[in-house]
Amino acid sequence: KVGAFGVGAYTMFSICEEPLVVSGKRGEEEAMAFFWKGDGLWTKTGKAPPGIVNISATLSNEKDENNWTSFILPSRDPYPLPDLVEFGQFLTAALTFTQCLANIKVYVNQTLQLDINKTILESHTIATPKASSWWKNDGALISSSTGMFVLGKGSDLTQTSVQMTVSLRKDVSNPDSAMETSTVRARYASAMVKTKIPPDVEKRIIRVTKKNPPKELTVQIFLDAANHDEDDESLTIKRNTKFNLNKLANIGTKQSMASKITDSFSPTPGSGRIFIGFRTSQTTGFGVHLAAPLMPTVEREAIDFVDPALREFNSSLLEVAGILMRLALEHEMNRIGMLWEENAEERKQWEISREEEKRKQKEKDESNTKSGGNAAAASSGAKDTDNDNDSIAGSLFGFASYMARGFKSTVVEAIKTVPEILGEDDETTELLNPRDDRPLSMEERDAIVLMKAFCARPSTPDDLVGQYLAKGFSRCLPSQTPPVLTMDGVVRGKDARLCHHGLEAFGVPNVVRRVVHENAKEYHSMVAGCPRLNINDLIMSLREQVLEEAMLIRFLKWWPKFCRIDNGVERFGIRLKEAVRYQTNSENASPKKQTEKEEEPEVVQVNRLESILYYTDRKFPDGLPLPETTFSPSLQKRIGQRTLENNFYRDWWSVLPFEIWTSFIVYHSCMTKGLYPENTIRRMSIVAISKHFDSLERKGRYLELLAPIKDSPFLPCDTDGTDSNTTTALKCPSELYLASSDLSAFEGCGDFHKVAKSLTKEGVSEEFLLAMGVRKTISMDFLFGHLDTLKWNENPKPLINYLLNADLSRQDLLKLRSTCYLPAENDRSSLYAPSDLYLKNDELKIFPFVKFLQWNSSEGMPSAHREFLIKLGLRVDPPLSSIMTFMERESSKTAEARDHETHGAALRYLTSRLGPSGLYESDFKHYRHFKFLPCIRQDLETGEVVSEMQSPSACYYNPSCLVMGFSVLDPTLDQIQIANRTKCEKDPPTQILLKRLMQLVSISQAKIQYLENKAGNTSDER
Repeated sequence: KVGAFGVGAYTMFSICEEPLVVSGKRGEEEAMAFFWKGDGLWTKTGKAPPGIVNISATLSNEKDENNWTSFILPSRDPYPLPDLVEFGQFLTAALTFTQCLANIKVYVNQTLQLDINKTILESHTIATPKASSWWKNDGALISSSTGMFVLGKGSDLTQTSVQMTVSLRKDVSNPDSAMETSTVRARYASAMVKTKIPPDVEKRIIRVTKKNPPKELTVQIFLDAANHDEDDESLTIKRNTKFNLNKLANIGTKQSMASKITDSFSPTPGSGRIFIGFRTSQTTGFGVHLAAPLMPTVEREAIDFVDPALREFNSSLLEVAGILMRLALEHEMNRIGMLWEENAEERKQWEISREEEKRKQKEKDESNTKSGGNAAAASSGAKDTDNDNDSIAGSLFGFASYMARGFKSTVVEAIKTVPEILGEDDETTELLNPRDDRPLSMEERDAIVLMKAFCARPSTPDDLVGQYLAKGFSRCLPSQTPPVLTMDGVVRGKDARLCHHGLEAFGVPNVVRRVVHENAKEYHSMVAGCPRLNINDLIMSLREQVLEEAMLIRFLKWWPKFCRIDNGVERFGIRLKEAVRYQTNSENASPKKQTEKEEEPEVVQVNRLESILYYTDRKFPDGLPLPETTFSPSLQKRIGQRTLENNFYRDWWSVLPFEIWTSFIVYHSCMTKGLYPENTIRRMSIVAISKHFDSLERKGRYLELLAPIKDSPFLPCDTDGTDSNTTTALKCPSELYLASSDLSAFEGCGDFHKVAKSLTKEGVSEEFLLAMGVRKTISMDFLFGHLDTLKWNENPKPLINYLLNADLSRQDLLKLRSTCYLPAENDRSSLYAPSDLYLKNDELKIFPFVKFLQWNSSEGMPSAHREFLIKLGLRVDPPLSSIMTFMERESSKTAEARDHETHGAALRYLTSRLGPSGLYESDFKHYRHFKFLPCIRQDLETGEVVSEMQSPSACYYNPSCLVMGFSVLDPTLDQIQIANRTKCEKDPPTQILLKRLMQLVSISQAKIQYLENKAGNTSDER
């Protein structure tokens, strides 16, 4: 089209005096030539000269039947040959938004030196997001805020992919040198915009521009460009996951000249240009070029924001361009999301192969460790360190070849993040920054390039341009944040999560890969508004999944390290523990029974971490069964003792108390069912319980925990001289005897089972066995049942000898006290309990109720036997009640029937045991009313002294009391001794004496009265 101000013609005549334009069919008369000669424009019709219509084909010696219009501009002055790289960069920029011009070839001395070709690959319509429902305002806005411009719909919104191919001869001076080629692909978005300019604004625009504003116009944006050159050395680096930083630093020096030209085709973040026909110096603030019919200043280098009408026109048009940018972003990210889903299986296969490599490497390392010693271990450790460094570099810089002019700054920006991810050791580094060595997929690379294009910078030289574009960008979909690519696909920014100190390793959905985020930080943080992962995200995710064992181990190692660097998260610990479910590896699960069919599907047991309350310390014996609330030994070993003991787990679990384990093991099948396959576990458990029992100072409470197995057959025993390791004989503790027990005295009386000697060798103490009920001696029931066989019922001396040397339990002593098994002297009719018999004592022969223990020995009873029998209840002295009952019964007899000698002896026996230290002193007060003391009393009428039995409280020992009619102790007795011991008073109390005196006076008066009366009667008779 003819320009408005003749700028193009002016430029042409600045370098050429006689330009020539030839157009028409080759070799035919219809060709027409336009040429300028002198001051006039001349035309000529006829056959075009050979090589003029298609100069490119002529120079290249190619056969090309296409008809071209040729512009021949002979230079007025000789110009030096420009640098072909810089010249190629200029030409490439000139082709950015051209529609008809697609190929430029540069010849030097009729040799093709530079060939730039732009090819359209595909074109499709951009769909405008609709509102989700009629009452929601969440659809896309496609008009400017002033209403001056409205984007078209359907085919008016298109996106086109083009390929720019640049071929450049390596050596300009050598026509035979090879051509090097570089290729980039770019995405364009184009929109037909309809104008609705208010009349007053339109008039002002016409007055300034001398043109009518267009009724419709086209807005184009150049989104990004990415290198797809298979021969470019930078591509090799970006596809490799392992390379060193030194190689990366040399990328710039090895970059081909052709790739330098293609690199200029893509703007760096924030350096996109405004194109008003040609490129201007005004940037967009995005990594996006914009071509639109904006109203420029006269120099066409800037947008006119001075004139009010033009400012309103330009600002509204920029706003619509921002809307187009947002729609193009949404469309392209949606396409990337679909490709991401399509290639999910490919990524899955990569992960599987990677895990297989890890497994093989682990097996190889373990083999080297076993065979090679420390040297191999050190070598392996160094190799792992190198691999970690390479993987970090590969993850951070895999996108490097996609960057053009911003390449060096991008590398520097990425390198500075490396120290930030280093921890205190390799494990900490990996836990807080999970290794992610999967190469960037094509979708991720495209997404990185696309998102970097929208990392905003202030536009220059006029920052209003960037502000208006950003306004339109945000107005397009005000209720929805821009999309981002996560490991689960494309989602809205607010629904995505950024990696944070290793949280991303535990299957939290919609997490942005660290390498993707690092290469588009501004987009994720400022544009899309992606929040970083937090502990609540992790808790919600863990509630919806079941962790594999390896992931559980990683989680438990990670949590303390995370708490150290993120203050305040420790308070979420219990909630986090409640959310974790996990399954252990099949190799750690209990083996299947042989009766199970192989074709039956394996049942995966899901465990809850909140049910784990304990772990075992280093002192706990290996190989013992553990409660379900305790970590399995294999899992605990993989987790590590130091991890479980970490202070951040103080509210999660603690060391398994031995008492808790004991409460579990007493109900375990190895202790209750006596199964042969569990012999080893059973013996180990018994040894562990015994050792813990021996270490306790207070053993009573622990024995209560062992009560459930005291009556269970769990102790291995020796039978017929063989160890239970081969016979597997199990008995209850009460049925067994200590291995050290001497039972030779009972041979022939039955079968006796002893605890296996191997248990003692393994550390089971006799103290523990006795506490469990194992006997050191034979049972009392057995003993009592075989007294006849042993012939101990007539002579208890051998029995007492055995019992004296036996270790008797409390129950045994109780039974010995209450059972009738001892013979009485001179009584073979029955046996008696110890409490029914007395030790032989001549003093006690006076008591007929006393039965002496039969003891056949001329030497008497040894003191040890005597003390043991007394301990069992054998009596030494009869009870006071029996003595008093006997004496009262004897006292009640008549004098003729009473055995005065026996009674006297009994009285002497009693009084000898009364007094301050007497045996019966404390209890005698209850028997002072018993009449057992021999006394005399004078009959006051007859004066006769009579004998009688009185109680200590009713008699006295002063003989003078007889005159008053009181009972006095028999003078033949030791009155003072008996009176003192029985608390007998010397004289009656005064009150009793006065009472007795009054009684005597009354009796005397009655007698005198009687005599007086009798005397009167006698005188009358006279």
